Amino acid sequence: MRTSIKKYQNSFAESVIDADPHTLISIIFKHILINVANAKGAISRKEIENKGKALTKAIALVGELQNSIDMEKGGEISINLFDLYQYIVGCLSDANLKNNSEKLDEVTDLISNIKGGWDAIPLDKR
Repeated sequence: MRTSIKKYQNSFAESVIDADPHTLISIIFKHILINVANAKGAISRKEIENKGKALTKAIALVGELQNSIDMEKGGEISINLFDLYQYIVGCLSDANLKNNSEKLDEVTDLISNIKGGWDAIPLDKR
């Protein structure tokens, strides 16, 4: 079993190393969704430490998205997206403090919608 996990980790690491910036952002969205789902499960199982770890990772990943925004070139869209990410961080923090699964559902919906739009960008527009 350990060998298969190592193979997966190595192949994942190689795919990240070779990924273009557009794909990397998509991977970040995916990992935010994974961590939010893990946190929601941890809340239902009353696993406070696991919830905290998953939400800390999700918050850090949203921070990476915020840091990747080109505020000079993006204009109003960049400002709105930055503010939306800030709102998402607030929801994640609130979910962590209050064990609020509904906030995690909201984050899942928001990130899923953003990811869907991101993934739908045609190759020639990337």
